[in-house]
Amino acid sequence: MITLGVRSQLTDYTRVERELLRTADIIFYPTDRFVDLFETLGKETFPSFSCYRLRGNRLKQTSLLRLLNAPHPQTRVYFGHKQKQEIIQDFGFPFVAKQPRDASDGNRVFFVNHREKLDWYNQNFNPAYIQEYVAAEQQLRVVVLNYHTVFGYQRPLIREGFMDTSAPRGAWRPDKVDTEAVELAKSIARDGNLSDVAVDMAFDGSIYWVLELNFHYDESDLQQSGPDRTSLITEMIEKGEL
Repeated sequence: MITLGVRSQLTDYTRVERELLRTADIIFYPTDRFVDLFETLGKETFPSFSCYRLRGNRLKQTSLLRLLNAPHPQTRVYFGHKQKQEIIQDFGFPFVAKQPRDASDGNRVFFVNHREKLDWYNQNFNPAYIQEYVAAEQQLRVVVLNYHTVFGYQRPLIREGFMDTSAPRGAWRPDKVDTEAVELAKSIARDGNLSDVAVDMAFDGSIYWVLELNFHYDESDLQQSGPDRTSLITEMIEKGEL
């Protein structure tokens, strides 16, 4: 493995280094700056091109989950003042409102249980991304690396009020993550061509609902007892598993 590092522009690499990039079997962490170029050349990257395209964009994530027929809470997007008037016709309180774009690791999520809070949200976010509230018995995150290496953990239940799922830390309990949830996450990663993804779910007692996908997730969320993600990826690279 050869490390070239990320530079401000492609011309900062020497001709020899650019040739290495062009002929490499796989390029790790190309960043948003260069991933489109490598995709144009048909180069494999880690994370995959799809991860970069969906990262922080809940609109695209919802569209993908619908195409994959994944269990996803009722979710609608409303553009502009006129469409936003339809929200209370389509959803009964309480429901969840989220920042539609430029939000990673489950942040910018709001529990909306009255009209005044909805008015505040509509004034500050456009389009409006509205999602059915799932009263969960369990919330969990399943991380899938390279489509098949998986680790998962339960997260503290988030009730009314602030619903930012980036805030609470998880507890590494692989024995408490159901096989059904793991297989669901793996199928989404595989079918969506997502090589490095955290699938956030809520279990309502009968169904695992996929709330959203995250591609910027805090490694400290695993706490002390979980796997070291960086070491795991390094080991996978050295073994040729990536």
